Amino acid sequence: MKKIIAILLLVAVTFPLLAQSSLAGEKTILFLIPFYSNKYDSQALSGVKDCDDLKTIGAFQLMGFWAGAQVALDEFNAENVHLNIIVKDITDSETKLRSIMENKALMQKVDLIVGPFFSKQFAIAAQYAKTYKIPIVNPFTTRTDILKDNEYVYKLMPTLETRASTVAFMADMYPKHQIILYADSAKSAKEYEAYVNYFRTNHIDFKTVSLQKPIVPALQPDCQNIVVVLTSESAKMLMMSRDLIFKSNLDNLTLIVPEDWLNVTTYDIEYYSKLNIHFFSYYYVDNKNEKVQVFIHDYTSKFNTPPTLDAFSYQGYDVTRYFVSALFNDMDLDRVKTETIGYHFSFDKVANGGYENINAPFLQVKDNEIVPAEF
Repeated sequence: MKKIIAILLLVAVTFPLLAQSSLAGEKTILFLIPFYSNKYDSQALSGVKDCDDLKTIGAFQLMGFWAGAQVALDEFNAENVHLNIIVKDITDSETKLRSIMENKALMQKVDLIVGPFFSKQFAIAAQYAKTYKIPIVNPFTTRTDILKDNEYVYKLMPTLETRASTVAFMADMYPKHQIILYADSAKSAKEYEAYVNYFRTNHIDFKTVSLQKPIVPALQPDCQNIVVVLTSESAKMLMMSRDLIFKSNLDNLTLIVPEDWLNVTTYDIEYYSKLNIHFFSYYYVDNKNEKVQVFIHDYTSKFNTPPTLDAFSYQGYDVTRYFVSALFNDMDLDRVKTETIGYHFSFDKVANGGYENINAPFLQVKDNEIVPAEF
């Protein structure tokens, strides 16, 4: 464990040295990542016994993103792609951010900005990027206002309306169906409203059943019942699941639940298979994919610890590999042939604004495995 921490610390304290001298034809990438490097001390590390403990320390929460990015940068280096890498530790300091973005000598040579990751800081940086005409990428925010009137912004998190669109498309695959929102709108207002607004705007029939009522009486035996559950409360999850298992015909049921359900230890994966569980996620990694296996090998060899989605390792690799490739294709995304391994990209340009990923991985539990949904 000490060896892993030492490697991560070495990465953190040496990243400013990665900037190289300018070469003809090279591109400059500015990473704005919240490392909290001022909080590395023996007291913070005293309670760390394994990798999971690192997640509780702010200084390590985004280290996996930067580690994944470095694997991608190693690949570009092996391909003789010339990159000038500049990394800045950005947390919640607006003053520090503005001092960087107002450095014209620096910004005039930057070709791509990754970050900041916090929404408020990103909104500020995006306005500077617009002034300098620099593409800027936000990997994690779900805010859509950052796209308005700024064609240089790339937002990677799909909106909740994308989920509603996918559900409607799947429902149309069945000659007869009903869509049920099983929700307490007061506790899941944002997602509930996204579904309702999309369905009403597109004249899609649906019904809402309160979480205070049993779900089984709302099911119809002569059609496909597509039930979208908008709660992660464990007690209600257990009660509803038992009702469905013991009181209903599961052959015509598609149950779409929050991804959090799969973290509940009350059930095993076989239980989810019986319920025909589907769920949306922001990321999906196919461990059988050869490119994924190569990445895992390279990452583990470099850092002595395996990559994880929770540590944002795959995300750091994808963002770097995809957008640097886009940069060398003049940001023409149709020409980018890079295969991503965690994110799944399909960008739409917002009217008079930036670019938003509309591809939300839709997954299911099938034969005791998590796989892309089939419909």
